[in-house]
Amino acid sequence: MAEHKSRSDDADRVDVSAVKQFGEVARRALLLGTTLCVLAACTSNDSPTSDGSFTFTAPAETDQNTSDLPDSEIAAIVSLGQTNAGPPPEGEHSHHDMGHTAATVSAADQDILDTEINLAQSAMPDIDTIEEAQAAGYVLATAPSPGIGTHWVKWSQIRKPFAPDTPSMILFDQEQTPPVLVGYSYALQSSERPVGFTGETDEWHRHTGLCVTLKGWVVGERTPGPDKCDGSFIAGGDFWMLHAWVVPGWKNRDGLFAPMNPKLCPGDTGPDFLRCPDASNL
Repeated sequence: MAEHKSRSDDADRVDVSAVKQFGEVARRALLLGTTLCVLAACTSNDSPTSDGSFTFTAPAETDQNTSDLPDSEIAAIVSLGQTNAGPPPEGEHSHHDMGHTAATVSAADQDILDTEINLAQSAMPDIDTIEEAQAAGYVLATAPSPGIGTHWVKWSQIRKPFAPDTPSMILFDQEQTPPVLVGYSYALQSSERPVGFTGETDEWHRHTGLCVTLKGWVVGERTPGPDKCDGSFIAGGDFWMLHAWVVPGWKNRDGLFAPMNPKLCPGDTGPDFLRCPDASNL
């Protein structure tokens, strides 16, 4: 009798675990489905990417920002698409296509880099909640992306010089309640690879064919051209980004400037498109 009860309890625990796992997979699938519906509604392009993948993901309807952006932010979004820049080289348009660099930092450069990281961290108390981010001029630009989180962007900062304590994008983990600041993303407009943090370890990347609405949402990537974008079309050749995992508690085992953070990757459940790519391919 005791053995039968033990086996029954084990079965109950398995059933509960299975239900929880199914629920989590269903929740992620629903989030992705809602996001794709928004993309279909917000872009005139029936196939906004050449291979169906997105590294930027548009916000879901429940994430809509009902307030209009200041004129300065709208002007910044428009100007980013008026540089006549072409797209970046083929194959350089995704976090997934990037490789980790093996560069090292000299002792002298490390001292300077540490100072820059401390400066970056000094800005966190003013932007480490959604409310503070909004007050500082950041606007929700994407839905959650595996390994990255959500991008909140201050568009007018992108055309300004690099400064560690003024990131143009900040990353939140909005799977938590309340959302948690997990990292920075520096975006700069430059005809050449930007000079950012000291040393050669920062991993700048570019995105092809971004379509940004005048509310600050990135509603498409790899958009074929401006005629397929109901907003500002950014070809990408002069639009550079750098992720920086400088927030305490969110140290990235793959590197300070790695494209993705494994701490923000879903577990090994559900379909592949809801997971981060294999770290061996990064």
